[in-house]
Amino acid sequence: MKILTQYKGLTRANYALAIGRMVTNMGAMIMPMLTLILNQKFGLTASETALWIMLAGLINLPANLIGGQLADRISKKAMIIACDVVSITIYLICGVKAFNFASFIMIMVASFFQTIEGPAYSALVALVTPPGKEDKAFSIQYMGANVGFILAPIIGGFLFNNYLWLCFIIDAVTIAMSTVLIILFVDEKGYQTEEAETTTNNAPATQVTPATQANPAAKGFITILIKTNKPVILFMLAFALYEGGYSQFSYLMPIDFAKYHGDMGATIYGTVMSVSCFLVVILTPIITQIVESRSNQWKLIAGVAAQILSFGVFLVSLGHIPAYYIAIAIFIVGEILTMLCFSPYIVQAVGPEYRGRAFGWVSFLGALASGYVMWYSGRYVDANDDRNAWIFTIVICVVSLALSILLDFATKTRPQTKTRPQTEKGCPNIQL
Repeated sequence: MKILTQYKGLTRANYALAIGRMVTNMGAMIMPMLTLILNQKFGLTASETALWIMLAGLINLPANLIGGQLADRISKKAMIIACDVVSITIYLICGVKAFNFASFIMIMVASFFQTIEGPAYSALVALVTPPGKEDKAFSIQYMGANVGFILAPIIGGFLFNNYLWLCFIIDAVTIAMSTVLIILFVDEKGYQTEEAETTTNNAPATQVTPATQANPAAKGFITILIKTNKPVILFMLAFALYEGGYSQFSYLMPIDFAKYHGDMGATIYGTVMSVSCFLVVILTPIITQIVESRSNQWKLIAGVAAQILSFGVFLVSLGHIPAYYIAIAIFIVGEILTMLCFSPYIVQAVGPEYRGRAFGWVSFLGALASGYVMWYSGRYVDANDDRNAWIFTIVICVVSLALSILLDFATKTRPQTKTRPQTEKGCPNIQL
């Protein structure tokens, strides 16, 4: 069946990384429940919860940039293993000690190191992927992550009230299993030599290949982009605002569920998350095949538009459970489309010696936008103005859509030179 055979031809490392992501997410119960932990376990208001999450996000902001810098300079595999060891240790400690606000601080430390490893993980996937298979490699990563995430939110929702400690233990064990897979089956050499030769001999106009390529530290990454590839800057801004709106899935949505459905809010949110992951598993290979020939800009525009539509459904259906599942189905279509454009855009538009920093900067800007959107919408929630909180979120996404359309226009009108054979399909796109 072509829907599944499209993933043939990837490396053993690609499959190992996808399975590792799946295993990790089988136990990912702590970070998705962070809003509920602050709101219900510690009794914080919506704006206080947003403030703490925004503070945690601000702490993580330099982690994105640090991770990007390190990923371009040291072993990506070693970085991931080291950061995983820190996270495993912290979660085990939180699981065996009494839960208090110090536990929240420890969660933030674990989050800091997980954020540091993010750019390295994405860059490592690109490194071990055969040329021309970037979209399939990141598609199977995304699908694997959501296969693992199908049951985790439901289990976490049931354990949340009385057995939160067990969530920490499960999270630690699954991260450890994923780390073992990376140690055993991921060879960091990958296609690095072949890709470097191809890049040097046939560099496209859409790729960052400055005169300082031999010494990536000679100039600032953003300075290089401004001089050689302004559309990437435009994409970063569009995607950051998209991420700002996307963050409401884990912030505003669970708060609304708790407000309208009381103690059942966590369970309902868990089922919505699980349904979303199930839809990802079913729809990702189908949508990947359908939009294969579309440009990355088209995917970004369609994905943001779908997110706007889904938030509109949430806006008009607050308190009505069946409508949540309709909205989340639309939301997932948008998420898949943006996922299919993000990492392939980075891989195709940015040289391998800069990819860690590229992923780091996108994460940095996305986290900054997410913190602002959560904090500002939290003020509406505290004023019992939930609908305006969603309207504000929709406005942010509309601005992202406008920038995405502008990116499409800028890319089409930008002079192009011959590109690498494996990147000729579509224009470079960008997504997390």
